[in-house]
Amino acid sequence: MLQRSPEWFAARCGKVTASRLADVMARTKSGYAASRQNYMAELICQRLTGKLEEGFSNAAMIRGTELEPVAREMYALNEFDAEITEVGLIDHPTIPGFAASPDGLVNDDGLVEIKCPTPGLILRP
Repeated sequence: MLQRSPEWFAARCGKVTASRLADVMARTKSGYAASRQNYMAELICQRLTGKLEEGFSNAAMIRGTELEPVAREMYALNEFDAEITEVGLIDHPTIPGFAASPDGLVNDDGLVEIKCPTPGLILRP
């Protein structure tokens, strides 16, 4: 299953994913943050409807997705020709309803999560 394919979106539906774990753990001085409640409500809606709400996207995110294959190849070359296998969704082995979509599995015992930040703006006097 390819990431961002219809099958991938269907497999993620109603599951707590690694990319949203910060929302699950978010706290304030008085307890859990609103982002936790909002994410819980979102997951309930997904489980009831079987549909995912369209996620947020911006130019930087689109750029990162487009550069991901190049970054993956550069990582493999810098890691002495590491074998990187692209994967879709990996369910947590012991916690039902939890999953992750790493950007690649590295050799037999690692994974890679790729970020391609937009170069910063250079200000000159």
